[in-house]
Amino acid sequence: MVILAGLGPIGVMALVVAGNRLMPKWLPIMIAVWVTIVWIATGLYFYHDITHGKWYMWLLLLVDLIAAGSAWDSIWWIREHQTIKRLRYYVWWAFFWLALIIIATAGNLVLAWLAIEFSTLASGALIVEMGHRRALEAAWKYIVVASVGMLMAIIGIVFLYASLQFEHMGWNTLDYSNLHAHYLAISPIVRKMATILIVCGIGTKAGLVPFHTWLPDAHSVAPSPVSGLLSGILLGVSLVTIQHFVAAVPLSSHVFLSGQHLLLLFGILSVVVGTLALLVQKDIKRMLAYSSIEQVGIMAIGFGIGTPFAQEAVIWQLVFHAIIKSGLFYISGHLSVRYHSIHLPQMSNMFQRHRGLAVTWATFIIALAGLPPLGLAYSEWMILYGLWSSHLWVILALLSLSLILGFAALMHHLLGGMWGRTNQPEDLVGIAVTGGVSHE
Repeated sequence: MVILAGLGPIGVMALVVAGNRLMPKWLPIMIAVWVTIVWIATGLYFYHDITHGKWYMWLLLLVDLIAAGSAWDSIWWIREHQTIKRLRYYVWWAFFWLALIIIATAGNLVLAWLAIEFSTLASGALIVEMGHRRALEAAWKYIVVASVGMLMAIIGIVFLYASLQFEHMGWNTLDYSNLHAHYLAISPIVRKMATILIVCGIGTKAGLVPFHTWLPDAHSVAPSPVSGLLSGILLGVSLVTIQHFVAAVPLSSHVFLSGQHLLLLFGILSVVVGTLALLVQKDIKRMLAYSSIEQVGIMAIGFGIGTPFAQEAVIWQLVFHAIIKSGLFYISGHLSVRYHSIHLPQMSNMFQRHRGLAVTWATFIIALAGLPPLGLAYSEWMILYGLWSSHLWVILALLSLSLILGFAALMHHLLGGMWGRTNQPEDLVGIAVTGGVSHE
């Protein structure tokens, strides 16, 4: 399955080599068409698995869908950023897409770890492609923080492998199915240490608080089509990897700092921090980045509840968030170019100046805010009900309050941008935008 799914990124690389020589003008369009065909073919080929509730196939289909959206947006975005080297951009973009496919479909913990680590290098290279100092700083911070987290995770993985080396199964020792079949053979203290290290380590790439420090900087300066993949897909599939491990090597809920406890703890911290940060953001893409921290926290809470109902809610939350947030990042890049600024206070009177973008932006923001009957309202209510059923009253209260504050923050930013007035005339702003980063 991974090999078949990997044909998509390989096709992009082939187009980069051949298409740039034959029809360089049409290269971005050819790539977008190819990725769309791959998405449709994936849905048709795995139709039986998808319709029979195999949720990892839903993840693969979702990865290809967001990648298709990113490819189409890249056409528009590259036209707005003529200094970007298209060939390098699309090579790294294809590698990033391949890494996301492997993470989403991996049935082996160490394979998922390798793909997550490789995604850091590929997406970091895409950030560096922006070619300015802030991008270099953000990419460096991203790579260093993420690599430290992944170092923690690999130490936990080594502990697990050492405990099961008697099986002489090599690579297959760390298959999720094998881990679950033999987890009782692992010493309890090793399971506890491995759980802490792996949840915290991979939690760094999922953007969970307090391991989130790289996320606002990286997402705010990355190319907008790449930011859509980072927030829409990478955070979600990294969190799913944590859930696979927690389910394969379970600890009793009575054990202090079990996998479920850690997910609940980091989840509610992420929701609270992300929501509070939303209230004070002035940068359009940093606002979306902190919203992603809030959303991944909600998903972590759902996984932490641990019931089948809550896990189903997380899958819906992941799907809705991926579509909504990737769309918002794509639109934010074009708004930044239109207003020659990334600062929200300068993006005024959107409805009058850029009506098409404004209506699309408003629709996605309202969906992100969780206004019924849009998708996130449905999945968030499911997670709230899961907390109620599990008698997790404190987390229920904190999540409910955070959702209210998050709704208020998003509506404040939306209404101010749609019809608000800036205190400084646009022609005196003096801000140049290069790929979503301002240089005053």
